[in-house]
Amino acid sequence: MATFNNISITPRFSRPGPNSNLLLEFQYLKGGAYYDPYVIQSVHIFRDTHGTADNILDLAAGSNTYGLVASANALSATMIFQGSDDEADFTLSGDASGQSIAIFKRSTGKYGVVLREGMKWTNPVSSSSMTYTNATTGKYWDIWTVKDVDGGTFNTFIHSFHLHNQSVITLTEPLLITTSQKLVQKYINKNSKIDLHVKSEHTINNTNITEEVKNIFDQTVMDSAAVRIIHLKDDTSTGAGYTEIVPWTSTGVTVNSDDTIIYNWNTSAANVGMYELQTSSTFLGQTIMSDKFNLVVR
Repeated sequence: MATFNNISITPRFSRPGPNSNLLLEFQYLKGGAYYDPYVIQSVHIFRDTHGTADNILDLAAGSNTYGLVASANALSATMIFQGSDDEADFTLSGDASGQSIAIFKRSTGKYGVVLREGMKWTNPVSSSSMTYTNATTGKYWDIWTVKDVDGGTFNTFIHSFHLHNQSVITLTEPLLITTSQKLVQKYINKNSKIDLHVKSEHTINNTNITEEVKNIFDQTVMDSAAVRIIHLKDDTSTGAGYTEIVPWTSTGVTVNSDDTIIYNWNTSAANVGMYELQTSSTFLGQTIMSDKFNLVVR
């Protein structure tokens, strides 16, 4: 699971089902940095029926809308998001008159839309009132139509996601899994604002578990991730031997498709010295506490 405005949401790489509250993220970089385009006009959702999105686009030579979603095809879109809002305004309620169908901005260059069962929207081509419902399993396209600068042309950026049946497995013995984690960074220069990465590796210790079962764990299976950071004191003769800098928090903590826990830490207010980071997450009904990793701000 991930969070969007502190609401639990399933990201595209976490084996979402047809009824998931599915977060489709879009990150825009230009010149090696996150960048806000002039406008994101729309996000179209289409079922993949051809193994390519070419059948959805206007590819007629000389067309003024070459490379964009063809108007006629927009009539068959599974869902279309339009309008803009900030992540802080996102809720799971609302309809076509509310903000639920908006394209939400998370921060500079980072956007997302949330696909959820029963959401109402209006097809801009037919002006028909629509309801997103009864999506089937399979592969889908999310097509983002973007204008980079004022006066520029629109371009499409095409990504994919897969809706899965629930992964059901049966076993004849308890599943024995060992999770090991490590912090990638060891040293950070003061005043850095950096993503800390805690990598996770799962080992299935059962000797008779099939590869099909093991493959379930190729995509993210951890959720409810949280971090804590303390500053270890040089002088421990009086008082506690540490100061809590970041109390246990899940705000700003994400888990990617490799089960790497990511936390963006701004060290501008941190003193030079030794710190200790620990993560918490849930996995198959267990609470996984990582080792306590040393981290030096210098």
